[in-house]
Parts: sequence; C-alpha cells; structure tokens
Amino acid sequence: MTPNSALSADARWVELERQTDLDWNLDAITNRQEAIAFLLRFENRLCVYSGYVEKLYSNYSFVVPEEEHGSITILPDERAWHDTFNEIPVEAVKPTGVHILPGEVLGCSGLYMKIPGGHPLSPSFELPFQDGLKMLIQRYQARGEQFLPVLVKGDLREYEARMPSLHLHRIDPRHLGRISQLEIDIIRSTIAEHLIGLFRQR
Repeated sequence: MTPNSALSADARWVELERQTDLDWNLDAITNRQEAIAFLLRFENRLCVYSGYVEKLYSNYSFVVPEEEHGSITILPDERAWHDTFNEIPVEAVKPTGVHILPGEVLGCSGLYMKIPGGHPLSPSFELPFQDGLKMLIQRYQARGEQFLPVLVKGDLREYEARMPSLHLHRIDPRHLGRISQLEIDIIRSTIAEHLIGLFRQR
C-alpha cells in the first residue's frame, strides 16, 4: 500500500465514522439500559449492513455513549479489511418481518424469534432462537432461496411489551450481481460462522 492509498483509506474511515447511517437512536426505547444490554449480545454475532456505503461488516464494535442520550454507533474495525464486503447494493438487503426478542417477553429465558406466518393472513408465532432459525432456513430453501440474516440501521426497536427487539433483514444473493460467486460463498460462510457463535453464547 502506497502512502497516498493509505491516506485515502484513512480518509474513508474518518468519513465513515461521521455517517449517521450506522447510528442507532435509543431515545424511543423505554428502558435504555435493557436495550443496550440486549444489543451488546449481538456484537460481532450478526453482520451489519450500511446502505450509505453499500458495505457489509462482520467485524465491528458498538460504541455506547456515556451520557443518557445519544445513539449507539457501530464502528467497523479498520484493520479488518477482509471482514468487510463491498458493493452490496441496497436492493440485495430485504426486510424479513422476523424479530429476535428476549425470552422474558414470553415468560421464558434465552432468545426467541417472532416469525411471520407462512401466508399473508397467517398469524405470527414465537420459537426459541435455534428452532426458529432452523425453520427459517428450511422455509427459504423450500422457495429456492437462502436465509442470510443481517442487521441494518433502525433494527433495534421496542416489542409490544416494551422490551427491546431486533428486526432482521437478509441478504438476497440473487441481487449480488456485481460480486463474484466466490465472494458470495465467503459472505454465506461468514454469516453462518457468526450465527454459530451466537448459539454458543445464548
């Protein structure tokens, strides 16, 4: 890397840190500390997408402000270029309607998923996280698709019982025409590896 390219890279990271696309506003969450504790369980366990720069980050940290107000910022690890995937278009990142929520919402422990019914008029239902993920993988496979969950800005929100929840988006590989199949396979592998880590800590 030449001095000029290094300066250019540093400038890009400074620009990225200034973007609010990777800020999550917690002011609307009733219990801020619960929301922060819940979110921290997912640090480096779910990849995070930024539509502003069309990048997917798998190595990052949450920066929590010391004051009682302000946003949590997702700060990508500038040394981990191999954990950043570029040219991920906005149209490749789709909402799923799936929420991850603390089991306490349901009088249980651990993580749960609130999953939309299989048809538009079907009611949603809740499953333990691991069971829900397996079911979603099978549901998408039956459609000839892949379930590759990620987070985007705004995915931290309140559930009906005033408990924090995370709404999942997913990467749709059919809209990744600008990157190679090899890189798509690496993205799939990275997302899977992070989910395994989430299983182990739940």
